[in-house]
Amino acid sequence: MTKDCKKKSIWARLIVIAVLACTASNAQAQLIAGRTNALLWGNLTPNFSLELVTSNRTSVMAGAFYSLDQNPLDCSIKGAEAQVRYWVSGRAMVQSFIGLGIQGMRYDATFSDTHHFGDAVGPGMVYGYVLPLGKRFNIEFSAGISLMWYREKRYEKGLPAPGDYNTTGHKVMPMGLGISCTYIFK
Repeated sequence: MTKDCKKKSIWARLIVIAVLACTASNAQAQLIAGRTNALLWGNLTPNFSLELVTSNRTSVMAGAFYSLDQNPLDCSIKGAEAQVRYWVSGRAMVQSFIGLGIQGMRYDATFSDTHHFGDAVGPGMVYGYVLPLGKRFNIEFSAGISLMWYREKRYEKGLPAPGDYNTTGHKVMPMGLGISCTYIFK
């Protein structure tokens, strides 16, 4: 790496750290919640997301998931998602919300003797309902759709993998499908 590239990289990191520090200092009185999706755990896919309330009607959520190599669906997924949520009820983390988001993932799966290894990314919309169980605990039900652009190495099981991606395209896929357990920290 050249000196100019190193300097630009350091400046980019400093800018990101400064923005995060400014954001964190303004978020002192906001609600922060952590959640995990029980449906993904059913496929042995650990996941966690954080949600930050930004106003009475809006919040932002970001999360990640990582599946274990051996799971019931015999597929491996790793990815992240982010959403901006609008709370229809007028109060964040209560009742109904509509979310606009983006998700990205890397997958490795075999279906009908065809192996799929690739990346996918795309925007989507999610609708959800939050059922409060107590002062700090909620259950969230959500479902949505996204338009995912993908590129993958697709080949028959038993054959060697191609050297480069050989299939690209887009598909309508589910997004935010879940039954999540939420804990409100503050």
